[in-house]
Amino acid sequence: MKSYLSLIPISAKIRKRQNRMTMLCIIISVLLVTIIFSMADMAIRMEKTRVIEEHGNWHIMLKEPSEQQTEQIAQRTNVMAFSRYDGLNFNLSKDYTIKGKSCVIAGGDRAILTEIYDNLTEGHYPSNEDEILLSNRAKGLLSLKIGDAITVHTPAGDFDYTISGFGGDVTITTDADIVGAFLNWDSFQSLAKAEGSKLAPVCFVRFDENINIRKVIAELRQTYGFTDETLSENTALLGLTGFSSDSYIMGMYLVAAILFVLVLAAGVFMIAGSLNSRTAERTQFFGMLRCVGASRAQIMHIVRLEALYWCKTAVPIGVIVGIAGTWMLCALLRFGAGAEFVQIPLFGISSVGIISGIVVGVLTVLLSSISPARRAAGVSPVAAVTGNLSEKGNVSRPIRRSFLKIETALGIHHAVSSPQNLLLMTGSFALSIIMILSFSVLIQWVNMALNPLKPWAPDVFYSSPDNLCEIEKSFAKEVESRPYVKRVFGRMYQSLPAEYEGKLGQIDLISYESQQFQWAAEDLIAGDISAVSEGNGVLTVFDKSNSLKVGDTIRLEQTELTVTGVLKDSPFDTSDQPTVICSEKMFEEITGKDAYAVLDVQMSKEATAQNVNELYALADEHYRFYDRLAQNKDTQNTYYMFCLFVYGFLAVITLITMIHTVNSISMSVSARIKQYGAMRAVGMDSLQIKKMIVMEAATYTTLGLLAGCGLGLPLHHFLYSQMITNYWGTAWQIPFTSIGGILVLLVFISLLAPFAPAKRICNMPITATINEL
Repeated sequence: MKSYLSLIPISAKIRKRQNRMTMLCIIISVLLVTIIFSMADMAIRMEKTRVIEEHGNWHIMLKEPSEQQTEQIAQRTNVMAFSRYDGLNFNLSKDYTIKGKSCVIAGGDRAILTEIYDNLTEGHYPSNEDEILLSNRAKGLLSLKIGDAITVHTPAGDFDYTISGFGGDVTITTDADIVGAFLNWDSFQSLAKAEGSKLAPVCFVRFDENINIRKVIAELRQTYGFTDETLSENTALLGLTGFSSDSYIMGMYLVAAILFVLVLAAGVFMIAGSLNSRTAERTQFFGMLRCVGASRAQIMHIVRLEALYWCKTAVPIGVIVGIAGTWMLCALLRFGAGAEFVQIPLFGISSVGIISGIVVGVLTVLLSSISPARRAAGVSPVAAVTGNLSEKGNVSRPIRRSFLKIETALGIHHAVSSPQNLLLMTGSFALSIIMILSFSVLIQWVNMALNPLKPWAPDVFYSSPDNLCEIEKSFAKEVESRPYVKRVFGRMYQSLPAEYEGKLGQIDLISYESQQFQWAAEDLIAGDISAVSEGNGVLTVFDKSNSLKVGDTIRLEQTELTVTGVLKDSPFDTSDQPTVICSEKMFEEITGKDAYAVLDVQMSKEATAQNVNELYALADEHYRFYDRLAQNKDTQNTYYMFCLFVYGFLAVITLITMIHTVNSISMSVSARIKQYGAMRAVGMDSLQIKKMIVMEAATYTTLGLLAGCGLGLPLHHFLYSQMITNYWGTAWQIPFTSIGGILVLLVFISLLAPFAPAKRICNMPITATINEL
């Protein structure tokens, strides 16, 4: 043996069984970090692909820039793609048609189809003045092919073009039965000039992602005087690349950082507790090394290098299992969650996840070994004889019984006698509780974020072409008569001028019937809903741009409305105008209209695609028809998958807490085995031994519960405010359900943890426990 460090592999081989739990703690820590970072990397790759497909690969959009600004920005070296864009007949209010179908005409540069959007699926960009590109939907709808001649009918006359290709629709939603057409920028300007239409072009800009995009945007604002009204950001894409200025996105970054720190801290406490208990168990070993000449520094090196020696095996195992776990989770999302996750990489290797797992694993072990190394270095040769590291010095007086029985007092004393061990044990419990409370917020966030899970989510719906109240109630009854239709409910809508909060503006007045009021009651965050359903008062929907509250008055031309309730959510898209909800009776009295603008239809579970086609046929081109059935099923699957992940992660945290607690109590008992032997020798029976160990575990869990709830509830409130309250307005409430579940878990652990060590001591002969090394 050349040095004391040569004892490390020998000790690891001899104490292989005892070291299993420490190895398991390191593997779990590396595994969790690898999976978390790998899944985050895969999610970012998937989301970036999805965002680019749906919203375009651009970072900023400039509204009506001057020609000089356009030329100068396009020539910047950090601009990778640039395109102008505008459209005619976006609101379908004018008579633009192709073969009898209403159409929207857009114009732009080549980059809009090939670099900003990947929309050129067949043919080529319409570079000539007489060429036109049509949407893929138009190809099937009008039975057209490349090279065909078509005529575009406009209010100013007819224009003849040759089809140059087909592409994705960059003009309107594919839900509508509308044809999309695209011209090059010069041809589009000529058409607009012939129409006498005033253009309001926008310019899409994509920067080099290897630069500080946030700094470049700030520079453009300062140089050209762009404001929030004239410069819009692609928040989703910027957020995925870390350059978003959106307060909600920045808040989510902070949430992710906090959750990561919690996972790292849990790993440190878990491994440190295991090492600390293992050090206490080997008091005599370190004392004997001091007896044969080992210095304090050498003892510290032994403990630290022994911890790193375990990393040699545990870290690769954790990384490999983490990669396999990432693949399994990606497969579950891709094949089990629906269309939202079809872009997620199936067998992707994340260098970020692997490096993070290795670095965090080694760093966690090094941090965890600091306290045990100092503790081991403090062992004196005398400790080699006593075998007790947890007590410093001699006990000057016996423990007072007071009103407690001796086994109860001793159990509490064993828990609190070593401040370091008490901190590690209660800290591990507290962190587990904090993590459970923190990650439980994700479940509530998923419930709020996935709208189709709401009870009012329609499977299909009809809308009037101009958002007017034109869908007769007789049509609603006809739809409801179908056997595969579960429920039909409609809403009237009208935008009205109003005065509220001392200013003039517009409100969106919407009607509810009885069933919708029942659903709305679940989303009520202030006020009373009963008066509204009876025709007295109105509801409003919380939004950052809507500051109406209970008691406010809204003045219309002929009447006044009083806000009697505020909702946290609704089926409507948010706008700059306050959403005001009233009964159908009140809506008819105010507007004189009794037909619906939107008719929602919920179908039975047995509904098929053929049934959806039948409902589509009922529209008969009088109403627009939208199919959400498949999308709802995909979103439902996504919800269940997210719940599986979050609850699965909470289950892993719970399992780690249980394993760590059982292991720590077992090693704590092993470290005091001579004391227990002496107690049995002077007459303490098996039941008292068990009660003493139970009280030690109960002390850890009680203090951990108090510390965990004391720190976890404020953090739960902060995360809830960042993720939910700031976006949906839902007020935070004390999570009594989560706290109750935690309490049950801790009681179970307190009873389970002492079982194995108490049984082992009671089954050993007294002489064996006294002589146990």
